[in-house]
Parts: sequence; structure tokens; C-alpha cells
Amino acid sequence: GSGTPEPARVAQLVTDFGLRLFRAALAARGDTNVVFAPLGATSVLVALQVATAGRGRQQLEAATGFSIDGEG
Repeated sequence: GSGTPEPARVAQLVTDFGLRLFRAALAARGDTNVVFAPLGATSVLVALQVATAGRGRQQLEAATGFSIDGEG
């Protein structure tokens, strides 16, 4: 839909994606030490959503599980 997304909803979606990303990073590393910033990685993907359109944006939305337009 259109309109301004609810900030609390966007924050929850970003947090959920960051946690999924963190878990995936840990799973790939096994029991070795990992330094990872889910918020930083998520911020880059959100910025990419702002900068893209069409198929690329659809792929980012599918990967993150949310749209900066408030869908998710």
C-alpha cells in the first residue's frame, strides 16, 4: 500500500531481519568467534531499497521480508 509506514512496525521488521541475519551468520561460522553488526547490515539493505526500483527492489524486499513502503 501507500502512505507512511508506522515507525513501530518498521522498527520491528528491521529488528526481526537483523536477528535472522545474525543467526544465519552464526550458523555459517559454527563455534568460532564472530563479530557482526546486524543493524549495520540491515541499514545498508534499507538504503539499497531506497536507491532501487523494479525487480532489484522486489528482490531486496523478498530477502529482508519487509518494504520501506510499509508492506511486510
